[in-house]
Amino acid sequence: LNPTREPAAPYYDTTTVADNSQPSLAGKWTLIYTDAPDITSLQSTPTAKLGRIGQECKPPYIKNVIEWRRPDWAAGLPFSGTDDSRIIQKVCTKGKASPSKPQQVDLDLAGIELESPSSGSGNLLEDIQNNGFPVGLLQANPVQLEGPLTTYFGRQTILFLDEDFRIVRTNQGFIAANVRDEEDWF
Repeated sequence: LNPTREPAAPYYDTTTVADNSQPSLAGKWTLIYTDAPDITSLQSTPTAKLGRIGQECKPPYIKNVIEWRRPDWAAGLPFSGTDDSRIIQKVCTKGKASPSKPQQVDLDLAGIELESPSSGSGNLLEDIQNNGFPVGLLQANPVQLEGPLTTYFGRQTILFLDEDFRIVRTNQGFIAANVRDEEDWF
C-alpha cells in the first residue's frame, strides 16, 4: 500500500497540476537494497572500489549516482590517491510520467557526468599528487556529456514512497529500496 497517491507527480508534463501536499520523489536518495544484477555486479569491478549508490531526482532528471573509491590493491601506487579520494559517476536520464499512471516513470538516457565531490586547490599537479590522477583531473575538469538525442533507458514503478523511504520496481522486475539522504555525499 503506497501512502502517496501520485508518487510520480514531479515528472508529469508541465501543464498538469500535482498535489504538492504529498511526499515527493524529488530529492537525493541512497540505495540500501537491490536485487538488480547490473548494480550488484559492480562489487566485482577490479579497477575501482564501489562506494555508495544513490539517485538524484530533480525533474526532469533522474540521475543514477555511483561513488567510486581507490581499490585496496592500488594503495601503494604513485598518484593513486588516498582512502578518501572519490569519483562520482552519474548516469543521467530524463523522466516522464502521466497522471493516468501516477506510479510509473519512463526513463530516457540523456548523458553521463563524472566529477570529484571534493574541491581542488586550483593547481592541477598539486591535486593529482594529493588526491590521485583520476580524482585530481576531475577536480579541475569535471565531465558533463549530454546530447540533443535521448534513447529509451527503462521504467520504474514506485511501489512505496513516503518522506524518508521508497521502493521501486524496474521494468525488468528488480527491486530497489532507497532512503532519503541525511548526509550530502553527492
